[in-house]
Amino acid sequence: MATLHRLLTLLLVVVLLSASMPRAAWAQTAPAEPAAAGADDDKRRGDEAMIALRYEEALGHYRRAYEATKNPALLYNMGRAYEGLGEFPKALDALEQFTEKASPELKARVPKLGDLVTDVRNRVATMIVSAPVAQAEIRVGDKVVGATRQGQTVVRVNAGPQTLTVTHKDYFPFSRQVTLAPSKIETVDVVLASRTAEALLRVTSPVSGAAVVVDGKAIGNVPAEVAMQPGQHAIALRRDGYDPAETSVVLAAGEKKDVNVPMAIHETITSKWWFWTSIGVVLVAGGIALYVAATTEKDPSAGTIAPGTVKAEGWGIRF
Repeated sequence: MATLHRLLTLLLVVVLLSASMPRAAWAQTAPAEPAAAGADDDKRRGDEAMIALRYEEALGHYRRAYEATKNPALLYNMGRAYEGLGEFPKALDALEQFTEKASPELKARVPKLGDLVTDVRNRVATMIVSAPVAQAEIRVGDKVVGATRQGQTVVRVNAGPQTLTVTHKDYFPFSRQVTLAPSKIETVDVVLASRTAEALLRVTSPVSGAAVVVDGKAIGNVPAEVAMQPGQHAIALRRDGYDPAETSVVLAAGEKKDVNVPMAIHETITSKWWFWTSIGVVLVAGGIALYVAATTEKDPSAGTIAPGTVKAEGWGIRF
């Protein structure tokens, strides 16, 4: 119901802005008549595409109309088209530009403009990508959102769990899962390993959450990536409830190597067949008592005393 209400509001405002704008009003910068006529046609086609929920097509028409007229009403409609596509950072940019450039009279024609901007802003997070290399492609999910500058690069992205990938032809790709809170700023330090001078090691394990230590230095939990110098390196995994696991790897310059490290569940003394967890007493003739132990394992394959039984004389247990 809320989605339907938003859609009806969107269409109402599109129609309202379309109907209330005579041709002369499109040209704040007084374009030539052919350009104005083309802008009118693009605006009309954009409105038709919006009503049919063809947001990408609508954006193309609105962009061309805006380039010809610079009319801020088109910024609003572009923002709603981006919102329909789920591209909330671009929607926020367009709506903020509309808020800045539109006249008070034009903004008054948009019902609950402030609520709309707040709603879209709450779907956007700001990410600061700190990288030592310029012109590396920044991708969030399957969308390219920008390129790095040497130092810090600020990008707006959709809030929520995302996969950040930074790539450059001379370096190994950097990838990290990030959770971006709405209206918050998240800083990500990107480490790019040279393809010619370093190697990239990626450590995984079937045991989720295992801590990874390489050459005595903690590098995070699996899956974990780290740039290393060529040569031999020691890998250790630790996790509560499992035996420590250790292995080693030899890396060559320019190599990316995946190492999967299995871990064994730690077997405590209480899981052994010979550890008695409870004892019952049976009285027999001659003052000899038979103690019966409830064990955690049945039918062991070996043992000098039958599992779960032992004899005692005079109530003193004899092993």
